[in-house]
This record gives sequence, C-alpha cells and structure tokens, in this order.
Amino acid sequence: MRATDLHPVNMRAHWHEGLLFYTFPHLEAPGMLRHAFSGRLGGVSEGCCASLNLAFKHTLDKREHVEENLRRFALAVGFDEKRLVLTRQTHTVNIHEANPEDAGLGITRPVTYSDIDALITAAPQLPLLTYHADCAPLFLYAPRRHMIGLAHAGWRGTAKGMARAITQALAQRGCPPAELLAGIGPSAGPCCYQVGAEVARHFAALSDEAGPVIRIDEAAADKYKLDLWRANRAILLEAGLRAENIVIGGLCTVCAAEIFFSHRRQGEARGTMAAMMMLD
Repeated sequence: MRATDLHPVNMRAHWHEGLLFYTFPHLEAPGMLRHAFSGRLGGVSEGCCASLNLAFKHTLDKREHVEENLRRFALAVGFDEKRLVLTRQTHTVNIHEANPEDAGLGITRPVTYSDIDALITAAPQLPLLTYHADCAPLFLYAPRRHMIGLAHAGWRGTAKGMARAITQALAQRGCPPAELLAGIGPSAGPCCYQVGAEVARHFAALSDEAGPVIRIDEAAADKYKLDLWRANRAILLEAGLRAENIVIGGLCTVCAAEIFFSHRRQGEARGTMAAMMMLD
C-alpha cells in the first residue's frame, strides 16, 4: 500500500529507494528551494526506532544508525547532511538566524546555542532541520527576498505564538508577510489531538472562518480536541499572511502509524521525524 493511499492530503509523497518523504507542491521550486518532511520508512534503525529515526538524542538508537539515516534522507532530498544546522528545541519561540559559518552545527561540531525552536536563513546551500513526532512543522518562504524559515510548533509553541514570531523575524529582514508562502506539515491532527482544560484554555479565544480551533470532545468527559493546524493558520493570518498562501498538509502523525512516529501513540520509546528546508 502506498502512503498516499492512506490519507488524501495537500502534500506530495516521494519515494527514493524505499525512503518516504513529503513536500508541499506550492513550495517546490527547483533551482530555488528544497524542502521535505520525513516519514519513518527507509532507514536502518531497529526496534522502537525502526527505521528512519533522524534524532541523535535517543539512547535507544545507535549514532551510526542516525548518521546513515541522515545520509539517506539527504541523498533522497538533495542536500549535504554535513552542512545541516540543527535546532535545540524546548518549546520556545526563540529563533536563530543561520549563517554559512553555522554549517554542521549539531552534526560535525557541537551546537553553540540552546532553546532554539526555529531557524531562518538567506544563505544558499545551508540546510535547516527541525525535529518532530506530533508537533507541527512550519515552512515559510519569501520568494522575492529569497529567504526561508523553519519552525517547530507544538501546543506550547503555538500558544506562545511561534507562527507570529517567525513571521515577524522574516518581516524584520525585508520579507513582507503578505508575500510569504507557508506550509503547515504533518502533526497530531484534530482527529486525535485530545487535550485537557489546562491546554484548552490557551486556545479558547482563537478561531478562523471555520470557527474555534478547540472543541469539546464529546466522547470523553472534561476533554477537548485541538486543531493544531488551524491554530497555526489562524496565527499566520493574524500576522499578515494571505489565506491563499497557506497550505495545511493534512497528515495526522497519530493516525498514520504505518508512516510516522508519534509521541502520543508511542511515548518516549520511538524514533523522530524531521523537517528540512534549504535555499539552492
């Protein structure tokens, strides 16, 4: 069965020697931009991390496995994994502007910063990477300024306004929000993202043309369902992006056990996917 048979989505599935990754058609710009969101298929990791775990932090996986998985992912998408710039995610809205001298941070040499959940750059051939296992990846591209932003936004980052923060960071560097193209990638979807009242209250006032992004879960007492995709879209709209320039991928990482890792489904005993973005 193909991954695209499992869920009709607004993303395109790609296969390269058994490795699965996804892209947004409106962000596919050969010779200008590369981007991808990985699945869990096509790697060498074993056990609960099988098979394309891309995070070094897991003690349940071997470093050489992650290195080989990154090599395969890079070959499939078309970037140099030795030049990757990694985040240090702690559910903040802190952003690091990556420069050519940052190439390899977290890969060939230690990261020099902490508490970074988003990266932006105008430097070509500098691949940015964020980690995900239910939290939403936010892809942003400024075509005229030729600048990119990539963010990790779980419920905490979303509630704190990560989508607004990265939009403002790009705007401060000459990228008008109305010109930005954005993609909201695979994460825990509104079908599965059950939260309690403490989380729900952070989203009580947030809505879009379809209504509130949080709703009562009628199947469970004192529980709610959060639409993390629409929450981030609503914040991007408030920040000045045009509705026609924002695409929600529509893939739920909790539902699609065959193709994604999920913290909600598996807990800590799991691998991690990655979002990648690079200017050519």
